[in-house]
Amino acid sequence: MQFRIPAVLAATLLAQIATAAAPATPAPSSAIPDRREFPVNPNISPCENFYEYACSNVISSFKLRDDRSSHTFAFSDSRERILDKKKAFLQDLDQQLRSGKALSDRSKTLATVYGACMNVDGRKKEEQELVKDTLAKLDKIKTREQFLKFLAEQRDAALPTFVDVGSTANQDNPDHYDFLFMGNLMTLPERSYYLKPDVAGDYQKVIEKFFTTIGDKKAAEKAKTVLAMETDFAKVYPLPAEMREIFTRKTSISKGDVLKKYPSFQLAKELERVPNNTNIRHFVPETYAYLEKTLAKEDLNKLKMLYAYQALSPVMDDAYPDFFNTRFAFRQKHLGDSKVRPERQERCTQMVMRSFNKELDAEVLPLMFPNFPEEKFIALAESVRSAIIEGVKENKWLTPEGKAGAIAKMKNAKLQLVKPRNEEEWHFNPTATYSLTTPLANHVALEKALTERMYKELAQKRNKNRWGMGPLTVNAYYSPADNKFVMPIGILQYPFYDPSLPVEVNLGAVGAVIGHELGHGIDDQGAKYDDTGKLRQWMSNQDVDNFKKRGRAFVEQFNEIGHNGELTLGENIGDLTGVTFAYRAAFPNGKGDKEKKKAFFLQYARVWCGVELPKMAEAMLKTDPHSRGWARVNQQVKNQPAFAEVFSCKKTDAMVLPEDKQVRIW
Repeated sequence: MQFRIPAVLAATLLAQIATAAAPATPAPSSAIPDRREFPVNPNISPCENFYEYACSNVISSFKLRDDRSSHTFAFSDSRERILDKKKAFLQDLDQQLRSGKALSDRSKTLATVYGACMNVDGRKKEEQELVKDTLAKLDKIKTREQFLKFLAEQRDAALPTFVDVGSTANQDNPDHYDFLFMGNLMTLPERSYYLKPDVAGDYQKVIEKFFTTIGDKKAAEKAKTVLAMETDFAKVYPLPAEMREIFTRKTSISKGDVLKKYPSFQLAKELERVPNNTNIRHFVPETYAYLEKTLAKEDLNKLKMLYAYQALSPVMDDAYPDFFNTRFAFRQKHLGDSKVRPERQERCTQMVMRSFNKELDAEVLPLMFPNFPEEKFIALAESVRSAIIEGVKENKWLTPEGKAGAIAKMKNAKLQLVKPRNEEEWHFNPTATYSLTTPLANHVALEKALTERMYKELAQKRNKNRWGMGPLTVNAYYSPADNKFVMPIGILQYPFYDPSLPVEVNLGAVGAVIGHELGHGIDDQGAKYDDTGKLRQWMSNQDVDNFKKRGRAFVEQFNEIGHNGELTLGENIGDLTGVTFAYRAAFPNGKGDKEKKKAFFLQYARVWCGVELPKMAEAMLKTDPHSRGWARVNQQVKNQPAFAEVFSCKKTDAMVLPEDKQVRIW
């Protein structure tokens, strides 16, 4: 027997079912899914605002955590997954160490350094002892000579000082190292912060709180003095946009001239350890001269005030909560720091990640990516390299000399993909002794060991195969001195890369990154280094002038949308190069399915979907050579003719530039 529902009741029940089944708009969430989806916004035309079309829905579904200041989904989702894995790994390792379980030397080091960071009482005691000891030493100093000797001793002990030392690749022979020294008296990111009255006024209060905290009765006066000294130095220190050019200059200075020009730097002991045939870099002579004059002639008490603040304020945390909170509130207000700081376990995990990046990655990597399809990804990367080479061959403005140099660079570029293959590539930290009770001393021990290794390496052949980052880093880089591109497995997560997706989609994301980084090898700065990494211009002067002329249009475009076009020029050209050659690899001769072409551009846009606090965005506009995410999408696709074609955009649409305004580099 059939049971029949009356028509009216049936209609009512269907209406109820439909209402119940209709998905309610979920509240924004901070959760990190295994795979985040990026639904397009059908209410926004891709031809009017492609970033909003691709990103607004995922942005509206997300709530930024209070202990984060930004979240770019493609990068940050992967970082959060890796961070969570490392947090759990270190917590377990710490428990094993404390239970007396036998651990490998590497695991014991990681567990000890992590455990020390978690030791609140140990940290408090060290902070108090460091403040007391440093102030006592400064109080005993009565002459300038004593103060300069003190600074040199601090440097030798891997403690804060005004002049630091290091090494970098030699520009004539990158198989060897140069020795370098750098000086700085700034604690804010760049010059403009010191010149804004509201920022400077609030920062003076932070400095005053420092002197009050250490028991100084002239805190307000000393804060004013310290801020004035930092401000004066900031006025002569290069801006971030100027650094790009400075670090590619060929500079040199003899040991004798270092001691003669900058006697106050007290570098005699360090120079004795530098082989006589090692070049010494002379990056920013104007800054060095100003610092020398300051150390040689400024009032001694003012120098001692400045040193006390700069050396001690960064480490005053657990034992000095009032000062820390004052400093943290300033950074929230003006520098875009998060609303609250991350919990201690996370901070300690991140500390280990910074200091023992490769050691930790070597342990965690097998747990996270046991079956990664390396060969498939390597083939994709090689397809981008091939697209660049073919594009250079067809280039219309490069001279034959320029073409030959660019092709040689791309053919000879080394691609280090996925993970290091041997000890030489890993280049782990040197050994040192660490304690569960002294987190600050552990940091100093590592710095001393790294410095010792640096001096030894000055006399050795430079390791060009070493990775500059751990394989679980969510990033990639190109090294001009090595003519190599490094892409770790950490970044090879969706939406950057998914081996199950069509290759055209993957090329829109990770392919554009590969093209971007390799493109640095043949841009205006890459033209200064040949295919072996030597500082030797392989483009003709005509090529360089032509390249810069084309780049000027990019400067103007990004200036018009609120960016510093000079600061971001190199990375903007990198983005343009990356998208151009990734598209060429995906669609040779422009041929291919229209829907796949749309998917290519959509996947590129998804890489840059994200959110950030307003003050963080402001800080990045001043200091970051990369444009903000929305600009990396919208401004770039405007310069891709294929974009307007595949989305059927009209000439009057916002995402379309007149042909004579579009930037063409390659």
